[in-house]
Amino acid sequence: MKNSAGSYWLRGGVMLILVGVLSFTFWVARAAQSDSAFATTAAPRAASSAAVATEIRVHVIARGGRYVGDDIGGALVTLRDAHTGEFLASGITRGGSGVPNLMTLERARTMPLPTENAAVFTTTLMMAEPRLVEIEAVGPPAAQGAENRVTSVEWLLPQTFAPEGNRLTLELAGLNVDVLAPPTHFMPQRKPPMTISIRANVTMMCGCPISPTTDWKPEDFQVMMMVKRPDGKLDIAPMQFDANAPDQAPSQFTGEYQATLSGIYEATVMAYQKDFGNSGSDRVTWILP
Repeated sequence: MKNSAGSYWLRGGVMLILVGVLSFTFWVARAAQSDSAFATTAAPRAASSAAVATEIRVHVIARGGRYVGDDIGGALVTLRDAHTGEFLASGITRGGSGVPNLMTLERARTMPLPTENAAVFTTTLMMAEPRLVEIEAVGPPAAQGAENRVTSVEWLLPQTFAPEGNRLTLELAGLNVDVLAPPTHFMPQRKPPMTISIRANVTMMCGCPISPTTDWKPEDFQVMMMVKRPDGKLDIAPMQFDANAPDQAPSQFTGEYQATLSGIYEATVMAYQKDFGNSGSDRVTWILP
C-alpha cells in the first residue's frame, strides 16, 4: 500500500514538472515573436525618419539648339520610380533658353553646358537612399503637332550625398514643322487644274529660327513636300526657303503643287537636319470638286 502511494505521488510530481517546462517554453516563444514583430515595424520608421528633402532640377535642351523655354511653352517633365512605376512628380520647365552665346561656346567634352537663364523644372523628393528614377520630357506644348518625347533613367541621391541636389539635362530631338497654308481640309470651289501654294514654318524644337542671320542656316535643312493624289500616286517636290516671307518672318519654306484631279489630296511636309539627325513633319488635306 505504501509503495502504491509513493508511486502515485512520484507520477504526480513528474507531471507537474513537465507542465512547468511546457509553459516556460510557450512564453519564451511568445516573447521572441513579439520582439521580432517590434523589430519589423520599427525598421521602416527608422528608415523614414532618415529621409531628407532632396532637390531635383531638370533641364530640357533641343538637339542642336537651345533650352526649351517659355517662348515655346517649355517641356512637360515627369518623374517615376523606375522599378515600380510609382508617380513621383511632374511639371513644366519654366524660364529662358540659356545664355546668349550658348551656340558658339567653346568647351571641352568634360565641361557641362551652362544653365544660367535656362528653363528648368524643380521639385523636392523625400529620400533616405539612392533611387532609380525614370525622367520623361515631352514637348513643346506650344507646338503639339510636332511634340516629341525623351526618356532617361538615372540614379538620384539623397541631398546628404548630393549637397547641390540632383541636376539633370535631357536632350529633345526633332524639328517643329507647322504647315501654314493651305489649312487642313481646304475646300476651294474651283475645279482642277489648280495651283496649290504650300507654306510651312520650320524651327528647332526650342523654337530657334532658321535664317541666314541666325545660327541655323537654311542650307543646313532639307524640306520636301510629299503629295498623295486622289488616284493613290505620290508626288515629291522640294520646298525653298522664303527670304521675303510676310512680315520678314524667318523659318518659312514654300512650294507650289499643280493639282490636276478632282478628289482628296493629302500633303505631308517633311524637314530634315543632316548634321544632327533631326527630323519632323506635318500634314494637311485639300479637296477639289
